[in-house]
Amino acid sequence: MGGRWRWCETSKSAVLIDGKVIGMVGYARDITDRRAAQAEIAESRNLFRAVIDTVPVRVFWKDRTLRYLGCNEAFAKDAGMAQPEDVIGKDDYQLAWAAQAPSYRSIDLAVMESGAARLSFETAQTTPTGELRQLRRSVVALRNQEDEIIGVLGMYEDITDEKRAAKDAGRAGTRA
Repeated sequence: MGGRWRWCETSKSAVLIDGKVIGMVGYARDITDRRAAQAEIAESRNLFRAVIDTVPVRVFWKDRTLRYLGCNEAFAKDAGMAQPEDVIGKDDYQLAWAAQAPSYRSIDLAVMESGAARLSFETAQTTPTGELRQLRRSVVALRNQEDEIIGVLGMYEDITDEKRAAKDAGRAGTRA
């Protein structure tokens, strides 16, 4: 085929008569297009992973039962997990912030029910070490190609240091 390499899937079986091999029968199927499509999907997934792991916020997405379908590395780290795959299938009650799970669940359900995004609001979150951090969160409805709500997509940034600095600046201003 013009000197180009092709990928083939093959299968072979022995032909037996009275227990003796008298030949082979087999087939070969060209799977070059399938291999190219698989490579394209893998490249697309790698790019997606690079993008969400590079953004300077934590990103997560959940299904309608509020179980995690995925997240970025920063989110997994906040959850005390080694990698994003460790978060998949869990819900907020199974993570370090179980104390905030009822609040998170309420917000997520309201977003799914209404379809309206909840943007740039503040909440608290317990870390795996028990520290309470302040977050600025946004949650939007996650939709499929038919525009049906299939879960939520969220992001947050840790604003604990920002809040402390503002509080300290306020104290310094009242002393002057």
